[in-house]
Amino acid sequence: MRQQTRTIAIFIGLMCLVRFSLGAVGYVAPDFLMLELGALPDENLQMPYVVRVWAIRDMVITVLVVIATPATIVPLLIGCIVIDSVDILTAVLSGQSGANTASETISLTMTAILALIPETIALVLILRNRRLSTIRQV
Repeated sequence: MRQQTRTIAIFIGLMCLVRFSLGAVGYVAPDFLMLELGALPDENLQMPYVVRVWAIRDMVITVLVVIATPATIVPLLIGCIVIDSVDILTAVLSGQSGANTASETISLTMTAILALIPETIALVLILRNRRLSTIRQV
């Protein structure tokens, strides 16, 4: 995230805030997060472990994005976009299969969208700035 414009840093910061906050809650209180996302801990005995694995993934990704250099930020943002897009697809497919209720599907989808939107905007702005910089150099 280093050497980015203020606007890009704000969008990346929003994504990091969402991703790290959910990860921290998931790691510290997986049962609470499961209930909030519509998964009953009593019916999913292995889910606290799975939630913690996901939580650590998101916290590590956040740290990597925060310390990213201009050379590494684009691949990291692309990775985040892929992860969140797959999370959305998974939530939708789970809803269609009946594994989640409509409200659970919406909750899971919106959680991923909250990170997807700012990281996508940040990526578009970074790529635009690089393109404009290249044009100016010519």
